[in-house]
Amino acid sequence: MERQTPTALRHIKVAVLDESELVVHGMRAMLEPHSAVISVVPHRMDAPSPICDLTLYEPSAHRGSPGGRGIPQRFPSRMVAFGWDCSPESVSTEMARGAAGFVSKALPARRLVRDLLQIADGRILVDTGAVAPRTGRRAPDEWPLTPRETEVLGMIASGRSNQDIVEATNLSINSVKSYIRGAYSKIGVTSRSQAVLWAVQHGLLLSQHEATPSAASIPSRVPPQARVAPQSRMAPARVAPARRVPA
Repeated sequence: MERQTPTALRHIKVAVLDESELVVHGMRAMLEPHSAVISVVPHRMDAPSPICDLTLYEPSAHRGSPGGRGIPQRFPSRMVAFGWDCSPESVSTEMARGAAGFVSKALPARRLVRDLLQIADGRILVDTGAVAPRTGRRAPDEWPLTPRETEVLGMIASGRSNQDIVEATNLSINSVKSYIRGAYSKIGVTSRSQAVLWAVQHGLLLSQHEATPSAASIPSRVPPQARVAPQSRMAPARVAPARRVPA
């Protein structure tokens, strides 16, 4: 089998919208160890937009008046919400407005860089750092998705591509697409961004640092029979230690 050549790392430029000089300098210092792949530039709403791959904005600073401080209800460019309030309501609001992603200000530098690189590559990603349990949702017997559809949708919400899901689940690409189509049909969405929004609203986010999702990753409101057991792997056979022969 041919080995795939690893993709060369790209460099992205990230604009930080309407933040103080202190915040911009702080971000530059935090991301300095990753300067080979990411750089930060300031951006004021009343100034010409810099040429950049992504624009980070604090959602709470752009609420109140219609469209916030000049931010439209729908984003014309790759805008990424970058805030402290990572409640499902806040995430849902920004994703519904057309944000390309939502990342927490509490994320460590390495994880933030990884998220921004994925968003710059076209993925729709939400990373709140941790997921609080949701309440007041559907009763367990009303959960609409099968175990595998739940698992696949959760992985989509965590920003994984179809190929990532193939590698994590050992399913074929056709099976993955089939589960995605089935999930989309049941939850009434037609695009990946809508699926991510639905997953956010229903607590189906997987933390970015987690490996392959297991049954414990699925929200507790999903009935036990709908949870996916971790894939079993054959343990290596134990070899009994050789007995020492008396001299």
